[in-house]
Amino acid sequence: MSDAKITDIRLMVLQDRDTPPWNLIRVDTDQGVWGLGEAYWGWGLRSIIEHQIKPLLVGENPLDVDRLYTKVTHQWAGGHALSGLVVTAISGVEIALWDLAGKLTGLPVYRLLGGKFRDKVRLYRTGMPEDILSRASCQEYAAKMREEGWTAIKTADVESLGLRYDPQYAEVGHERMSRRLTASDLKRVEKAMDNLRLAFGEDFDIAVHCHWAFDLRDAIELARRLAPYHPIWLEDPLPPPFSPAWVRLTEVSEVPICTGENLYTRHEFRPFIEQHGLDIVHIDIPKSGGLLETKRIADMADVHYIPTCAHNASSIVGYVASAHCAVTIRDFGMMERAGYDWPWFEDLVVHERPLIRNGYLHLPEGPGLGLTLNPDVAKAHLAPGERYWDD
Repeated sequence: MSDAKITDIRLMVLQDRDTPPWNLIRVDTDQGVWGLGEAYWGWGLRSIIEHQIKPLLVGENPLDVDRLYTKVTHQWAGGHALSGLVVTAISGVEIALWDLAGKLTGLPVYRLLGGKFRDKVRLYRTGMPEDILSRASCQEYAAKMREEGWTAIKTADVESLGLRYDPQYAEVGHERMSRRLTASDLKRVEKAMDNLRLAFGEDFDIAVHCHWAFDLRDAIELARRLAPYHPIWLEDPLPPPFSPAWVRLTEVSEVPICTGENLYTRHEFRPFIEQHGLDIVHIDIPKSGGLLETKRIADMADVHYIPTCAHNASSIVGYVASAHCAVTIRDFGMMERAGYDWPWFEDLVVHERPLIRNGYLHLPEGPGLGLTLNPDVAKAHLAPGERYWDD
């Protein structure tokens, strides 16, 4: 099947009232074998795939993954469009090409990417206690997380604490669109972290999210206030684009600085890595360029002795695809398990045992990604106006 040719590329969007629109992508061949991928959630990818990516790839050999990725990105470079929805769409197609390459060769994707350093991927759980300023609520949340087998969480969500506890923004200096942290904001987050650390103990990893919300001085002060509680990282404290402010923050913060979920391709990660504007590279793999591009970013970080972790807000397809890449990265820490506990999350694919167990994602066996879609579950969760892929 080394002479297979791509015949079609299709998008199918899944969504119900509790989920974002998840973009599943299928690449068909003239051999009757097709690859499955996923691009970061959201709308707007269909036109890019149908009118820009698909015409470039139909008739090509799907095993030439890197050349095809380069072909598509080269085409878009002239439009200065190598970020955002364009790279998101390319990422999902690239993942589907790797799945297809694995199926055509009979190998799992991680073998094609260089083999694995580990058999499973540690996950951190994103969420919040019902009332993070209540010690009892944090104790209840900690007990639940430990019972479910998690060993790390991302919580606090500093950017939203003001909205939670001062919803009318009545406090002096408190403005919805400002990048400033007031004295009340800082007191709230200190109390939240004190509650969480007491609830979880010192042996449990706690990351703090900021949603790219603050100015430099406020981020520095936030890091200083949080340092006694030993968070594993402060995530996205400054707006996403690179600035010398990131370097300054990383130099003075006692808390490791983590960022990257809003960056696209190795070119946007490069200044952060080369100028040490972060301590932890945080890649959203179905968004930032796909599996091989993630390997390149992680290798660049490794040269500077910077570890890699992964942001994730995908369906189980994007999680498994990301895990295939994560197991091949030497200095890989954790990947996010975000969102709600959707009862059909893992049921979207056929599996005998839960893929996520005791805080780890276990790769399924089989060629490619090792995934088979469950058509009944997929059909039950199609976004309005979507149709299921019928062979």
